[in-house]
Amino acid sequence: MKPWFSEGESGFVMFGTEHIISLLVIVFVVICMFLFRTRIKEMHSIRYLLLISLALSEVSYQCWALYNEIWTVKLYLPLQLCSLNILLCMILLLTENKKLFAFVYLFGFTGAIQGLLTPELYQQPWHFRFIQYFFAHGLIVWTAMYYAIVKSFRITWRRFFKSFLWLNLYAVCVYVINILLNANYMFLMSKPANASLIDFLGPHPWYIFGLELIAFLMCLIVFFPVIDKSSGPINKDRSPIGV
Repeated sequence: MKPWFSEGESGFVMFGTEHIISLLVIVFVVICMFLFRTRIKEMHSIRYLLLISLALSEVSYQCWALYNEIWTVKLYLPLQLCSLNILLCMILLLTENKKLFAFVYLFGFTGAIQGLLTPELYQQPWHFRFIQYFFAHGLIVWTAMYYAIVKSFRITWRRFFKSFLWLNLYAVCVYVINILLNANYMFLMSKPANASLIDFLGPHPWYIFGLELIAFLMCLIVFFPVIDKSSGPINKDRSPIGV
């Protein structure tokens, strides 16, 4: 077996025991966050714990790729949606910007869930990359839930649609970068190698439109628990917390 911090060997089994354990740990933390939300709200150190953990996760991931001499601009720039949301989560924790929360919650949370259920991962369980992958995606979920459950941040309909506009503008920019680098960030140029939901959405480029629809539906589902009921779909953004 190769060393723990090496490139790793193929051995990941989707919905195998280790995969399910990792998912249950993430869910357990969310449940604890809900049950003890009043106490956690008074613990300001939680913000910094999440912030430091996100930074260490991303830095260690980049260091791992460099150490194993597999780092390339085609694969390791923080342009995947979850990679972007790791950086946005860090900014959110630093600034507590309520507008930024909408993007992190809608696309970081749902994107992390999809990544957790169908990981783009091949390393064997408990290898560095296996642990880092689930920890990083879990941190996105926990940050989104921290502000939704503990801080009670809310999202207006206007912010909901604006966030979708920003997502599509970002996708266009990433598409251009993909062409320039001959890369496949956000899987805009081809499907991921591992099995995923994309496999059921037809060939390129049609699966992109399917992803757009699924993203909208998923975001709509998670949106309702945090909807700002003081605003309607066509009202101005007049949330008392400014989301």
